[in-house]
Amino acid sequence: MPQLTDPGDLISASWDNFIKNISSYAHFGVWYTFLAVLQWAVYIVCRSLIPDLYLRNAILTLASIPVAVATAAITSSLIVATAQGMQKKPIDIRAAFSQGIHQLIPYIWVSIIIFCVYVGGLILLVIPLFIFAVWFWFAQYFTVLDNVRGTKALSASKRLVSGRWWAVAVRILLPAIFCYVAAAFLQAILYLLIGSVFGNPGMFFGQLADSSDISSTHLLITSVLPTTINAFVLPLYLGTSILLWMDLKKAAQ
Repeated sequence: MPQLTDPGDLISASWDNFIKNISSYAHFGVWYTFLAVLQWAVYIVCRSLIPDLYLRNAILTLASIPVAVATAAITSSLIVATAQGMQKKPIDIRAAFSQGIHQLIPYIWVSIIIFCVYVGGLILLVIPLFIFAVWFWFAQYFTVLDNVRGTKALSASKRLVSGRWWAVAVRILLPAIFCYVAAAFLQAILYLLIGSVFGNPGMFFGQLADSSDISSTHLLITSVLPTTINAFVLPLYLGTSILLWMDLKKAAQ
């Protein structure tokens, strides 16, 4: 059975792709950040104009739906762009958005199916949840990149993982931990620096008050900064995951 790429090599290859195509990934980062600012603005307007908490939350929930759909479209397109980069192809942003938006409904549908499966695994116990998570990890890539839809995408992902569950799980988990720690560290440093500018280095740490009592500037920073950081870390992790997916597909041939 062919050997899969080591976790460290997955991270290294994804990092090389990220640096090479950072200007392309910046386009996606701008869109993610724009949506975060938009959501912040909607919240501030609702907080100012709608004193009733239940009505405000209902309106915010409704307003979050188009933002969630737009986020899904950007993420689907980012998967396409990252796959282009990991295949050593130039990233075509227009083509990536075209394919990502074309696959938006199937991408959302397969994501809903995966979510329901994960909930079922959580109800059964935690261990089935982890098993299902690894089995169906690549279903979204099959949908967006190979046009395999619905439960067929889940079945295709499970077939790839069969006989390699532990090897795949390690190669999913270690890059995820690396990216999470990198994002958390960068966020903490930036919060510390921004807090220092405002004269209180610890203003973004510790127990936060109710969002209704937090200043608009504070909310803007805590809404936008994590989103922007994650927008740049996401393609780094997607690169490791997509490269692993391509490895598994080659091994299955």
